[in-house]
Amino acid sequence: MRRLRMLLAAFAISFALSGMALSSPISEEAYLDLVMERNNSLKALRNEIRSRGFSIRSDLASQHPSLNLAAETDRWFDHDRGDRYVDLAVTHRFDLAGRYGIQERDLVLGLDILRCSYADSVNDLLARAASTYRSAVMAALKRDAMERILGQRRRSLLVTQEKFDKELVPRLDLLRAKSQVDDGEALVLQARQTCDQRLIELSALAGRTPVTPVVSVPTVTSADASVDPETAWRRRPDVTALLLTKERALLARSLAARGLSPVFDVSVGLRLIEDYRSSYAEDQKGEVLAKIVISLPVADGGKTSNAVKAQALLVEKAARELDARRDSLRKEVDLVRERWISALQAESIRRRQSVRASEELEIADMMYREGLASQLDLINAQEARQKTLTEHLSAVEELWLVLAEADRVMGRYVRSGPE
Repeated sequence: MRRLRMLLAAFAISFALSGMALSSPISEEAYLDLVMERNNSLKALRNEIRSRGFSIRSDLASQHPSLNLAAETDRWFDHDRGDRYVDLAVTHRFDLAGRYGIQERDLVLGLDILRCSYADSVNDLLARAASTYRSAVMAALKRDAMERILGQRRRSLLVTQEKFDKELVPRLDLLRAKSQVDDGEALVLQARQTCDQRLIELSALAGRTPVTPVVSVPTVTSADASVDPETAWRRRPDVTALLLTKERALLARSLAARGLSPVFDVSVGLRLIEDYRSSYAEDQKGEVLAKIVISLPVADGGKTSNAVKAQALLVEKAARELDARRDSLRKEVDLVRERWISALQAESIRRRQSVRASEELEIADMMYREGLASQLDLINAQEARQKTLTEHLSAVEELWLVLAEADRVMGRYVRSGPE
């Protein structure tokens, strides 16, 4: 019993320590590493790649010689005779038309396309994870800002209450001050709910691992969102997948053109025959049997020619898809560039407005304390400060999110997958 209590205590301590480790703030890069490790969708894709690798090995095994052991027995019920056979044979189909090389390359290309699909999924997922992380940081900053605003309104309420007690202001001023505090509490509640939602989203992307981001004001510059269509074309895994798809279509056309090529099968076997009851069968035990089969297709009713035409159209389709992808990629780059310019301009405007509103609030608060300004002046300044501060934080968030989108468009989140 004592040992059980000790084990339970050790487990509790270990669990508490692990919980502390999970709740410790982690950087964005550390969070992306965590997503790579624990995201269930990526785990499934990695298993699919490994499974495809084994399937390729299985498919290529048919190109190698095979060793077969076969047994057969028969018996005539009306006559007292029967035969029993045991064959051990090595069989191989020789590739006279180059099919094996094409098939092997086709299988490898299929695996490479799957790896590109995985890399593209990683690029998209990590971009989404980075955006979620940054939104969580900004939600925490907005929550902190709303809490500061609430604190300022509560201090103003104390001033108004003191003035009301001294009969310096009417009850209407006191009610207005209380309403301002109520509005501030509602803003804080909403900001906290948004924070909690962002943390849930962070956890979901990391395989339900609790995550706490490092909360700090981001610094962004006009040089951060560098995008270029040609560099994106070289780096994006979805583009590479389309290039490989076109190459695979060319291989399929080449393979289809070999539909009327000869087939050359060779089999060498050792036959074991035991026949104790047959009156006419010879004992062939230990003899070697060689078998060669050459098949030369002469006509296939247009199967090969139609297959070649079909594959040629697929080659053309792959080429057109590449052209369309280049156009859409240029569009993505242009949209990100325009969005970045607009976000920079908006952040600059909102920052100036926020600075002015902050100064106006300080002046209005001081003048109200001294009895030189009305309460409506103070309330207007408080609401302007809350509005401009929220809008400036949203503008900073937009800048930060555009950077994540720029990195996605440029394929900067791509990481290597399983071999």
